Amino acid sequence: MKETTGKLARFATATALTAALAGAAIAPAAAQQHSPAGGPHSYTCSNQGGGPNHTVNCSGLITVNNVLNRTTVNIGDVYVLTGAQLSDLQAALVNVADNNVNAPITVQLLNLETAAITTYLQKFSIVVLPVNVGVCAGSICV
Repeated sequence: MKETTGKLARFATATALTAALAGAAIAPAAAQQHSPAGGPHSYTCSNQGGGPNHTVNCSGLITVNNVLNRTTVNIGDVYVLTGAQLSDLQAALVNVADNNVNAPITVQLLNLETAAITTYLQKFSIVVLPVNVGVCAGSICV
């Protein structure tokens, strides 16, 4: 019951954040900052499997000096993303990682989760629930 309540709370938070971030999609693309490939917080995303067991797996960094160099974002869905979609997702994760380096680890992880959900919704028109997004840095997961 506690796990379900936590997931519902995360869903409500992500939904509210998604609504708040919807206005950011209207801002010009030039206003968004992204790290170059190989930058301090680069992310790599790839499709894994297909059908109902398909996932998109991303890995990268969330803090400076490689403190959490095995941060993973795993998104369970049935959609295999194109190369362009994977690039959009990677850019969104990099942007969040670059802009949250001084935030507590759990906040950084939740921000990555929100970025993944928002990117799926706004860029791909695919609804992904927080329960289908797992974000971990070492043994710390949200």
